[in-house]
Amino acid sequence: MKDAKLNILILEDVVEDAELALYELKRAGFQFEYHRVDNLKDFKFKLFDFLPHVVLSDYNLPTCNAIDAFELVKEINLPFIIVSGIIGEENAVEALKLGVTDLVSKDSLSRLPIVVERALNEQKVTRGKKSAEHELILNKERLELALEGTDLGIWDLDFMSNAIVYNNKSLEILGFDAEDAIQDFKYFQKYDSEKQQYVIDAMNEHIAGKAPFFDQEFYVRNKTGAVKWVLARGKIIRRSLKNEPLRASGTLLDITEKKVYEEQLRKNQSILENAESVAHVGSYEWNAKGNSFVVSAEFRRIFELPEESEISVFRLIRETMHEQDKPYFKEMLAGQKNFFDIEHRIVLSDESTRIVRNTGNVTSRGSNGRISSVLGVVQDITEQREISKSIFNAQQFERSRMARDIHDGIGQMLVAAKFKLSSLEADSEEELTRKKDDVEDLLATTIEEVRRVSRNLSNRHLEEFGLSKTMHYLMEEIENMGEFEVDYVIDIPDDYDMELSNTIYRIAQEAINNIVKYAKAEHVSVRIEPVDKNIILEIKDDGIGFDTEIKWNGIKNMKERTSLQNGHFEITSVPNKGTLVKSWFPINN
Repeated sequence: MKDAKLNILILEDVVEDAELALYELKRAGFQFEYHRVDNLKDFKFKLFDFLPHVVLSDYNLPTCNAIDAFELVKEINLPFIIVSGIIGEENAVEALKLGVTDLVSKDSLSRLPIVVERALNEQKVTRGKKSAEHELILNKERLELALEGTDLGIWDLDFMSNAIVYNNKSLEILGFDAEDAIQDFKYFQKYDSEKQQYVIDAMNEHIAGKAPFFDQEFYVRNKTGAVKWVLARGKIIRRSLKNEPLRASGTLLDITEKKVYEEQLRKNQSILENAESVAHVGSYEWNAKGNSFVVSAEFRRIFELPEESEISVFRLIRETMHEQDKPYFKEMLAGQKNFFDIEHRIVLSDESTRIVRNTGNVTSRGSNGRISSVLGVVQDITEQREISKSIFNAQQFERSRMARDIHDGIGQMLVAAKFKLSSLEADSEEELTRKKDDVEDLLATTIEEVRRVSRNLSNRHLEEFGLSKTMHYLMEEIENMGEFEVDYVIDIPDDYDMELSNTIYRIAQEAINNIVKYAKAEHVSVRIEPVDKNIILEIKDDGIGFDTEIKWNGIKNMKERTSLQNGHFEITSVPNKGTLVKSWFPINN
């Protein structure tokens, strides 16, 4: 751990004591950066701003003690070491019980490097252990789900006694009672009055060795007369010296739903055609023999082809494909790949242009290597391409906005600092000191601005602390601005994946930045909480409002972020009555 550069946060009101502790760490070979604070408010801020790897804290400070600080970090597995002069045995025991990593006396600072290294190593081991435990739990759940998901019943048949034994799942599938677990073998049918000879024939063929296993679908009627379809599979697992069957074993599977689905397949054809229409996806099959070209209704709609008219694939390519795309398309077809996925333009009869995604498989080739049959789909992605352009433009706008922030904020501050430095001439020592202080204040403000822009660009806080703590930090940050009154409710766990957490945070950040810049609001309300299997993000202000019909890049950006999480986005604004931004995100998306 000594080779890695550490961030050390020190809670200590005596500068000399902090320097002695750092001296011991440096002497032991540690490389580090540090920040020293002497109160709880600064300590809390630096936790988010500095992101320390280890905390060193005096026990007693003028405004707090080490336990108060530990309460802020105990949930994030951060090594917390008390470095104090007099702490007392009772306080020391209490601190260790609460979970403080270790204690080091200021009279024995030579121990500090050893304690720090041990704490960092233990943290690494703990994280590895938790990761392994989590993976073990996931594997166990997967195994249980797999066993449950098979939904198979088991049967075992003794040919000598003609007795068959069913497990509980088989009894459930066949509709038998518990006392029927062992019964005479009647080809799995007890309540069916109609003979199904094909089941008997299939078993006899397997017994005679004409089939490698028994595999048949049949129906049974339970006590109420309801029909259930069953798939029985099995194999003879033991025969006599005379090749007579002695024992067979196999499975039963309830396939009633499958049979229902097969019955509904014809009805679903119309549903499929409707789905193709909604998704703008058309299917086709081309066979070189006879130049057969069969297409779906949606394919005809995309290419604006008359219904039931004969289509030549070569004529279609020649007359509709954009001239600039033909060379690439021909080159692709001339290759030896059996799968293609390309995007190209088509020109319709009214000279309008559409963009399609053409995906297919070459299902066969002739002896000369030329394509003889193709099966594929075409999707109209014109609208998607426009959306992609919108996203790209929003990204470009965001980059430009950040550039302006840096230029107009940080850049101007640095220019001002430059001029102030060049004018550091004064008639008196007092005036020179004042000018020096002005420059230092300006540079300090610049540094904070750099950190603000950096935080807006980075999601490191989300990765380190999770969505809930990061949102609380954002709320505290805008509260400190003092430009408007803020109230908020953030009631969310920290177990969402990073993509969803980042989306929620970025939408909230965008909406709040817009309020700060344009709304002239006096009151802002933020709510993030689970409601009916959704996460609701709601941001409301009482500012001047605006026209939501204008295609603002910020609104498009928030809407696209929400859509990418399968969510819903809504914004309403009334002049002089404020704005409401609301997003719904499905939990376990």
